[in-house]
Amino acid sequence: MKTLKLFLSAILIVSLLTSCEKEEEVTNPFIGTWENTETTVAGSVVATLTFRADMTQTVVFVVDNNSAISTISNDYNYSYTDTELTVSQPGGNPEITEYTISGNSLTLLPGTNDETTYTKI
Repeated sequence: MKTLKLFLSAILIVSLLTSCEKEEEVTNPFIGTWENTETTVAGSVVATLTFRADMTQTVVFVVDNNSAISTISNDYNYSYTDTELTVSQPGGNPEITEYTISGNSLTLLPGTNDETTYTKI
């Protein structure tokens, strides 16, 4: 009888351990550094977006107008849904942009017909 109780207890414990479903881990698709380069006759602009796991982001623009190079950098907080990226500076108004991610390409669709594609580097 004691052996039967021990055996049934062992089966119950194994059943409980194997029947528990593991929670799916959600991976933030933005984490990393993304870059876009635009070139015109007036020069070039390199935009670099760095998204971190703590939901902060740094945006750096390097502008080369063929005679001088300037750098602009800003820090933001961000959040996202399946289709929208929300970015805001502390104390500022949030800006919401539609996006798509496919492989190493992030395309931002800011409400106009203009879209910008960034490549993960």
